[in-house]
Amino acid sequence: MRALQLLLKTSPAALLLGLCLTLWTGTAQGQIQNVISANLTTSQIDNSTGYVITLAVSNLISQCIVVKNTLEVSDTVFFLYGNFRFTSCLCGISTRRFFWEIEAPENGIITGKAQVVSEENICPPGVNISTPVYEIAITRDVIITL
Repeated sequence: MRALQLLLKTSPAALLLGLCLTLWTGTAQGQIQNVISANLTTSQIDNSTGYVITLAVSNLISQCIVVKNTLEVSDTVFFLYGNFRFTSCLCGISTRRFFWEIEAPENGIITGKAQVVSEENICPPGVNISTPVYEIAITRDVIITL
């Protein structure tokens, strides 16, 4: 009863502020969940303008997830064997690496993307798949030093 009397004495503006803060913090807490992490590295092939691009994607949850991995590049970067899109199953806390070979005669920008998707027939049969919505993008500049 005492709480009800205190509530009735509070101004409407304070009640509205309290409601808004409660709703805002409640939805913000539910939106953030680290499902995957990614690391993009480049290594030069000998002393040429060729590079090996490695995208290491880690599953941070215990369930299996399906991850689609892509690489986007600027116009000054060329793929030696094709720009492949890799889709794989990551189960448990694990990491998988994906590789591309590129030719970059000039400075360029590379963006590696890893996205959790819900595709069938990627994980082994009978495996329960978690499908949270999550995407991470990492951008690196390729700096040419000859």
